[in-house]
Amino acid sequence: MKASRRIPPSAFEEDLAAFFRARENSDARHQAAFERFAETGFPNRRVEGWKWSDFAGALRSAAANTDSAAHDVIASSPFAALNPLEFLIIDGVPQKPAAVIDGLEYGIVDPMATIPDLESHAIVNLNVAMTERAVGLTLRDGVLLDRPILIRHIQTKPQPAFAKVLMRICDGASATLIETFEGIGAGFASLLAHVDLREDAQLQRYVVDQSDNAGVSHSMFAVKIDKDASFRQTSLSTGGRLVRHETLAHFCGDGATAHIDSVALLGGERHADFTTHVLHKAPGCKIRQLHKGVARDRGRAVFQGKFEVERDAQKTDAKMTANALLLTDGAEANHKPELEIYADDVECAHGSTVGALDDDALFYLRQRGLSEHQARALLIEAFAGEVIDAIEDDQLRSLFAGRVAAWLEEQQ
Repeated sequence: MKASRRIPPSAFEEDLAAFFRARENSDARHQAAFERFAETGFPNRRVEGWKWSDFAGALRSAAANTDSAAHDVIASSPFAALNPLEFLIIDGVPQKPAAVIDGLEYGIVDPMATIPDLESHAIVNLNVAMTERAVGLTLRDGVLLDRPILIRHIQTKPQPAFAKVLMRICDGASATLIETFEGIGAGFASLLAHVDLREDAQLQRYVVDQSDNAGVSHSMFAVKIDKDASFRQTSLSTGGRLVRHETLAHFCGDGATAHIDSVALLGGERHADFTTHVLHKAPGCKIRQLHKGVARDRGRAVFQGKFEVERDAQKTDAKMTANALLLTDGAEANHKPELEIYADDVECAHGSTVGALDDDALFYLRQRGLSEHQARALLIEAFAGEVIDAIEDDQLRSLFAGRVAAWLEEQQ
């Protein structure tokens, strides 16, 4: 039986429906996806897995302004120093770079429907219905790409934006993907990415989310990891009104590995949610996951992680850790680590802690001449540094560390 709505459609959802009906290029795939979305609407706090991230509530008073005003001037990215192949996706509209790179095929393509695992996901269904063009990338067999791929998701006006990325890393190939989320205003943004990581391939993904204080956004990164392939992801978010980054990883071949790390740095009333679901379908796979959340004022850091181990996925090695620092009384951290295991020869564990800065450590640093702000900043940098220091590339590690330092300066 299909789920039905529990709350009436909001004005924002009605505006989206009117905009969808007015489009001339919607096909049966778009229509089916929008119907699935309309049955449930945006997730709300009554839905398990969304009780700490109420998208329906955050968007209830939003306006689906669909005009197409001129884009603002786009500033250069700090990651430009890495000489990346740069894609701009401005208000959901992708732009193709002019460069030519041996072994990498890319372009602006027709988006495909989503995978069956995500057909019950309301925001993914909305993305499938609304996205008109996608960024498509294929890295050929054995190509070790020496330039990173930079995809910048930029919001320049308060209107809904929907984007999609389709990526295939073929056998034995290796790539680095950097994604940044930048924007202004109270718009809603949605990203859906489907990635196929073939046998013995490698992908390093780095995410920096600098959404606007009033922004509401959602991203879903779905990656299929084949035999002996390796996936590493490091994310840093300073939140927004409501920001949620989801990762769906499927181990589909034996001997595959993954590291999924994240840091949330939240002040004011910013909200960041990192939610992951890792499905082990093959034996001998290994994953390590580490989340660090820092919140002050009325900031809220949410972490939800699930390792699901199927019966055939023997010899699985999976460990998950989530830690949070609350710097003021009004800050919140909500953690939900889960293990669902059907195999009997595995090593799986999870842990979660929430606490404050250590008073003895602060006292020790103050006694050695540091101001209170300097002492607190040093301890916070060390706390987040467990994720940042694991970045192997020196330039990328420095850029991430610089973003942490900039956030600490802003909190003075």
